Amino acid sequence: MTSSLAQSSQEDDGPAYLASVILLFASIVLGGATRSGSLGDVALQFIAVPALILASWVWLDRLFDRRRSGGAADLGVADLALAAAIGVCGLVIILAQVFPLYGNLGWGGVSARIAAAGGADLEDWSRTASSSIDPAASLAAAAGVVPPLALFLLVSSLGIERRLRLIGWFVVFGLACLALGILQVLQGPDSSLRFFAISNRTEAIGFFANRNHFAAQLYATLLLTVAWSATHGKRTFSRRAPMSGKMLWIAGMFCVSLLILSGLALARSRAGILFVLLAAAVIVVMSPTLLVALGRKGRGVHPMFFVAVAAVLLLVGLLGADRFLQRFDAGLVDQLRAMLNEVTYEAMREALPFGTGLGTFPSVYAVYEKSQNLRAEYINRAHDDWLEFPLETGIPGILLIALFLAWFGLSLYRVWIKPSTGQDVRLCITQQCASVVVLLVLFHSIVDYPLRTSSMLGYFAACCGLMLSLPADTRQSSSSSDAEPELFPIAPQMERRSQ
Repeated sequence: MTSSLAQSSQEDDGPAYLASVILLFASIVLGGATRSGSLGDVALQFIAVPALILASWVWLDRLFDRRRSGGAADLGVADLALAAAIGVCGLVIILAQVFPLYGNLGWGGVSARIAAAGGADLEDWSRTASSSIDPAASLAAAAGVVPPLALFLLVSSLGIERRLRLIGWFVVFGLACLALGILQVLQGPDSSLRFFAISNRTEAIGFFANRNHFAAQLYATLLLTVAWSATHGKRTFSRRAPMSGKMLWIAGMFCVSLLILSGLALARSRAGILFVLLAAAVIVVMSPTLLVALGRKGRGVHPMFFVAVAAVLLLVGLLGADRFLQRFDAGLVDQLRAMLNEVTYEAMREALPFGTGLGTFPSVYAVYEKSQNLRAEYINRAHDDWLEFPLETGIPGILLIALFLAWFGLSLYRVWIKPSTGQDVRLCITQQCASVVVLLVLFHSIVDYPLRTSSMLGYFAACCGLMLSLPADTRQSSSSSDAEPELFPIAPQMERRSQ
């Protein structure tokens, strides 16, 4: 009975798994642009539509099929309330980009600024087909929600085995992008492998137009590599396994980590370098759980993790210090970002209560830019999504951020502080690594805009999906599966009983 249930579950999430791999690949290859409405983004959105339909069908089937025990994953009152509030708030924001939802109440003092600069006045805007000062830009930005939403629903519907396979694809695609970045540096500024006319010309950028976003992909790949290697290394480290296999596994993980950190040095991203150091610290903290997954005792932080992390960081520093340390000559935050933050904050206050519309920052910034701050280059982003998003969406956007942080904080508590008793150690590691990726991207958004690219937004959405509990049917089948039956007795009282 249990074997048939497991087989049925694997068959159920097979299409969702295949669609998630295809959509992840498309997001990486096509979603590196920093401006909404690019040809790659449009192609990705068309690919994501059938994936979103499939994901919606899977979740609706699990929610309403009474023949299955429990339906979807166990959701408490807080989870349901937050999910409903986030959905309503997001829907309001999207509808406002298409319809004049706010009427004459939107834009705040921004309308007076634009009218004084010779633009349209408030009466002209009240007759537009949207609540945005630039409906075309807002519509293009709103369509970018489709791929990450589809990826989130697909990933969260997968069982543990499929999730671990998907993490393997994250690692493969990340290493392929790293190889592309290395070739870009080797070929120089005029490399034909740089796919954007306006981009960093001397650094590794992969499929992105910006080195900081490539760095974000690399530190996410590092954490997901740790998750994949730990959840697949138990047989290698069993007592009967040959020592040669163990040494080969350790050497392979060391080389992969060294390659990823070297890629960060080639990207020369200050934020990437700082956040990978934070990721390394988290990996050390996770060492007890990682050792349990490898079939070893994990009573505390193992000293060898300190040695291994220090050795990799030291080797990368010796090889690439002359390249990336120059990026810190101007400090952690340059004057451009400080100036952009000041201007964006001023515009955000005057754009309340409902903001100026998604994708309208360039138009608003052109009005608020001071004469002494005029620059030759085109300013397309505020380099701080925590300011730019409220500028464009107003109070609904601020509320959406607060609701997401509430969900994320609740999820962090469950994943790190009070996980479920008897939880599969592989799921625990997967959720912890995914949560760190989400946290680092949120911090990264203070000094840049990684979530404005479809590729990193896809990573972000997929990691949020990995943080969710398993659907009830896949959870039951995974607990009875013969693949990796090892369970992790997390609760302290369970440990005392076992002793």
